[in-house]
Amino acid sequence: MRLDALVLAVVTAAFATPACSSTSSSAATATSGCTNPSLKLVFSPMYSAVIPGDETHAFSIPVIVDGYSGSQVRWSASDSTAVALQADPLTGGVLVTMLSTAKTPGAPVTITASTMSACGSATLNITTGTTGDWSTGEARYNDRVAVDAGVRAACSDCHAPHADAGQMFNDIAHTPEQTGGFSDEQLVNIIQNGVVPDGGYFDTKIVKYAEWQAFHQWNLTPSEKSGIILYLRSLIPSAQTGTSNFGGVDAGVP
Repeated sequence: MRLDALVLAVVTAAFATPACSSTSSSAATATSGCTNPSLKLVFSPMYSAVIPGDETHAFSIPVIVDGYSGSQVRWSASDSTAVALQADPLTGGVLVTMLSTAKTPGAPVTITASTMSACGSATLNITTGTTGDWSTGEARYNDRVAVDAGVRAACSDCHAPHADAGQMFNDIAHTPEQTGGFSDEQLVNIIQNGVVPDGGYFDTKIVKYAEWQAFHQWNLTPSEKSGIILYLRSLIPSAQTGTSNFGGVDAGVP
């Protein structure tokens, strides 16, 4: 049986060890005049998306500081018209939500974190698209399509609780908590070519990298490429069991 799209959470960006979790936190304005820019934000850089003028599809990405959490950290954004910041007690960081009413849709935003003695920042790159793009991506992920007297599998054939590939890949998450460190081009390369980006993470406890790469090569039309990026960026951030959230640290690409 062909397997579709073992991607994005089996393969996640390993840019840092997760920060400690917290049951409460506050997203406040960052202090200015920091002279010790030593905090490391995860992911850095980070990637999300937005559909200008569309209030239907939400795009959010969780951000943490390596080694800090909760009220220890104050947060700010370089453009408050582009993003909203909300405390994220599930990760101990901040949840950054793209605003469809941004004055400059798609312009990069700098997210800054600070403590009493240190600060750090990361660039948030934002892809723009349309509701039509999103619908195309949602369909590619979830719908089987008849092709040349056969069937082109949907990503959800493997990556969903009902997946007929069995239990092996059902709990693999594709949300921004696992994929926020991958650029659009890297995500497409994972899907189409089964290639883990430099600095990426692959969970070899699920499947061997060479085996995954051999079958994980799925065709995308030009419209499906942009569409699936929007769809994946719009998933609600959530944790995956194991170590792939914000980057796994106990396994790697061979």
